[in-house]
Amino acid sequence: MKKKIEVLINRLKLAVRKHPVEVVLSVVFSLAGCVYFEYAFGYSFLAAPLAYFPVLFLITYILNGLTVQHKLRPLYFLSAFFFIPFLWLDKDDIWQPTYLVSLIVVQLLYLVSGWKRDNDEFVRVGLRYVKSLLSAGLLAGIAYLLAISIFTSIQYIFEIWENSYRSFYTDSAYLLFMCGMPLLFLMFNQEREEKEESRNRLFEVLLNYVLSPALLIYAVILYLYFIKVAVLWSLPKGAVAYIVVSFVSVTFILKGCQVFLTKRYYDWFYKQASFAVLPALVMYWVGACYRINEYGFTEPRVYLVVVGLILTCLAVLFFTKQYGRYLYASCLAIVFLSVVTYIPGITAKDIERISQTGRDNYSPEDKRYDYQAYLEIDNGEPVDISGYQFLMPVAGYKNPGKMWTTTERDTFYLFNHKGDT
Repeated sequence: MKKKIEVLINRLKLAVRKHPVEVVLSVVFSLAGCVYFEYAFGYSFLAAPLAYFPVLFLITYILNGLTVQHKLRPLYFLSAFFFIPFLWLDKDDIWQPTYLVSLIVVQLLYLVSGWKRDNDEFVRVGLRYVKSLLSAGLLAGIAYLLAISIFTSIQYIFEIWENSYRSFYTDSAYLLFMCGMPLLFLMFNQEREEKEESRNRLFEVLLNYVLSPALLIYAVILYLYFIKVAVLWSLPKGAVAYIVVSFVSVTFILKGCQVFLTKRYYDWFYKQASFAVLPALVMYWVGACYRINEYGFTEPRVYLVVVGLILTCLAVLFFTKQYGRYLYASCLAIVFLSVVTYIPGITAKDIERISQTGRDNYSPEDKRYDYQAYLEIDNGEPVDISGYQFLMPVAGYKNPGKMWTTTERDTFYLFNHKGDT
């Protein structure tokens, strides 16, 4: 046991020594998160950098790997300041599709940064990344639950800190998930050349007896639905697009994992993966093209088309041995997603605006909440609410007049005393 602890400590020291900027970012951002929670209104500019921390952290991590013993090494240290532009990002602009796309793109960038043309090596890097991320998240989650358990026990037994549980819960989450989890990830994701690291009994059972059979069942369902659509000459249902995306994605992910199995029962299916997904892709494009023709582009539909294009290119690439590389497919995904997300004038939002404006369905006004123009009710007198268009619930809010507010379904309640609505 002592040896294992020493090994873990040594690996942690090595991770800190090899990744100084990542460690500094983790510590600084976790503390910034605590400050933001305690003084949100005074430090609202921290909202966007905190939300984009996973993206910023992984960009720094990628640059670290690319610039080791390279003349561009200063770029790695400068990456510690990449968060600065996010300080001016409006909080209404944070939770947009751009955020999710950025998370996907930066992880694809990590996978292609090693430029592994060999599919087995590429998948091995991906599996190690996922394994390290899940392990770090699991340990951080366990530590968080233990911290809450200890705090709650002390609070209950000694009857202290009764009003500080929210601060403790939130600050602990920032420290453990924004500092502890990245450090664990750095420790677990160190380069190893153990060829058998992905071959274990659980992994084999999961792929051979759970995921692959479930995938085949989905394939049969989609084939039967394809036959129904063809015979009745009808349109595929809209939600089928999401099923197709999941089916095609999982098919090629599991195809790449087959090399790590000692017993490969489903090679007959995965060797013909490109042919196997064709009917599903046909339905996908028929449904997508019809709805775009009828209703025009919306932001989600733009991304739906881009994802369909990525999956179609993936299937086409794997028709040949020369170009059937996960590396090439990932590069295409990065390019396609980046084009409709980051290039002004042709972003998904711009395409939606152009398409819907031509159909007279798009309001040119940028609808945002005016957080400063609000109505405060501090007595039981009737209030004129004409001109106000938005009702925003504020959890736990009590104005100076001691009047509480809450929203249930479509009804807005005001109450002065418990039970008096």
